[in-house]
Amino acid sequence: MRFLVFLLRVFSGAVSLMFFDFLSPPTNDGDLGTLGHYRVISELGRGGMGYVFQALDTKLKRSVALKVMNPKVASSRNNQKRFVREARAMAALHHDNVVTIFEVGKSDNTPFIAMEMLKGQTLEQRNESEQPLNYQQIIDYARQIANGLAFAHEKGIIHRDIKPANIWIEEGTDRIKILDFGLALTSTPLDQLSGKLAVIGTPGYLSPEQARSEPLDDRCDLYSLGAVLYELCTGSIPVLAKSIPGQLVSIIAKRAKPINQLNSEIPKELCDLVHQLLRKEPRSRPKSAVSFCEQLDQVEMACDAKSGIAIAINNLQKGLSDIARKKDPAK
Repeated sequence: MRFLVFLLRVFSGAVSLMFFDFLSPPTNDGDLGTLGHYRVISELGRGGMGYVFQALDTKLKRSVALKVMNPKVASSRNNQKRFVREARAMAALHHDNVVTIFEVGKSDNTPFIAMEMLKGQTLEQRNESEQPLNYQQIIDYARQIANGLAFAHEKGIIHRDIKPANIWIEEGTDRIKILDFGLALTSTPLDQLSGKLAVIGTPGYLSPEQARSEPLDDRCDLYSLGAVLYELCTGSIPVLAKSIPGQLVSIIAKRAKPINQLNSEIPKELCDLVHQLLRKEPRSRPKSAVSFCEQLDQVEMACDAKSGIAIAINNLQKGLSDIARKKDPAK
């Protein structure tokens, strides 16, 4: 009966129809529908695996982001396993710099993840809409991302797809949240779902060992972090090709242009550390996210010291110029 009433309201124009056949009819005006005990209010986005909705948990009376697997994709057992793997990986991580998972479940065989509802924007969106970051902001974001990764790595989880679209900047606090552990995996070269070696990730930010389908450890995430930081410093990814195969070859064989050739405002110490993250061999990168943070602290102190000296020299020069003008007004 409720469904018939819903259809009558649709046909009469009382509600607009954005049809998701995996949702039950809505119980409130303006909603898209319901999924289990969640009121599905609006669509936030969609991707290859499914949809993300703004929803209300009717049991706990809180707003959540509801990630729902596309039923067509969910018809594959392997895809369901991948989705559940993401959920379990994320649910195991309770850290300020990782998005929080509230519930993992199924409703009428539709898998879903309920997570904290975030306000703000992705780093990708920020890069597209605002002015470039200064070195202090880049260091702050780098430290927060690395802290989140360090926690995940300590739990034996590698993200494998660190990129600006998977990094959230919280509105009002500038706190970073790492999103989408959909490719997260323990340290193994094997795609456990297909039984085959596989290149998985986003080509512009893949590590060379990912491009070669080699065994992975924590340092593949550090390379991807380096690619993100390189883009923050220069406005472009480290290496770029016209095709995905060409991109994979470039990641393996081509070196990124020096950052200071593209942006002279970035201090040398920070440039050097980012390039260290981008080294082709994992053993040449920082040994861990924790080690990277320690190096970043040293870089920040060196950069701030140089900045302080530069400001002092500039103030001294300005003061001398003012004195000279007072002595000789003609100048």
